[in-house]
Amino acid sequence: MKRILVFLFVIISLYAFSTEEYNDLTLFIREIVESGDIDARVKMEFHIIDSDGDGSSYRDILVGARFMLSGGEDLYIEFLEPEELSEIAFVYLMREEVIFSIVDGVPWKQYRWSYETGLIENLLGQFFRGLMEQSNFSWEVETHSDRSVYKILPSESRMRMLGLLGGGGYLPNLMHIYLSLKRREGYFPNLEFLKITDRLEKEYLYIEFLDLQMKVDKQLFSDLRKSFYETFQK
Repeated sequence: MKRILVFLFVIISLYAFSTEEYNDLTLFIREIVESGDIDARVKMEFHIIDSDGDGSSYRDILVGARFMLSGGEDLYIEFLEPEELSEIAFVYLMREEVIFSIVDGVPWKQYRWSYETGLIENLLGQFFRGLMEQSNFSWEVETHSDRSVYKILPSESRMRMLGLLGGGGYLPNLMHIYLSLKRREGYFPNLEFLKITDRLEKEYLYIEFLDLQMKVDKQLFSDLRKSFYETFQK
């Protein structure tokens, strides 16, 4: 995970430093890379076509979660809402190369994750390289007094060449991505929301960042690691 953050900072810096408008995004990613710690509470809204309907109606699914990254390595995701998902969490421990679930505070099921982690890092690397390729996407920014909204839009000409306008194809080529960073004088820019839509902007994933800090409770991860090892003693 830390390698992905460093890679993302490097490629965005190379792309963005030539344009003064992109400093907010570069500063934000640099802060994440230098800290390696993230503690975020988010609300995710999935606006998707109702597969049981006639294709013209949509369903909204709301999910609340807490996302924590410690040292750019260990990862903790806890669901807060809806009620059916609350008390469920997932933990990834990099040193042990294991992911396990927690239900009502009790470690439940675990998986070895070394091969999958390498695969995910490779796919994410390819995805971010694709975002930086100007023949695939264009970058625009709306600058306001208190925020910057970045728009990453797919190239229509590129999609026509790849034959993607008729449907199908590689999903990221069909995305519209909107990223909003709020700013206050004397503070680093902070994430406000991330929105990913389909090409027609009818279906979307909207992630609102209710709270985001560049520090985590290290004791939580120590306790989680201890809980993991205790499962071998039972």
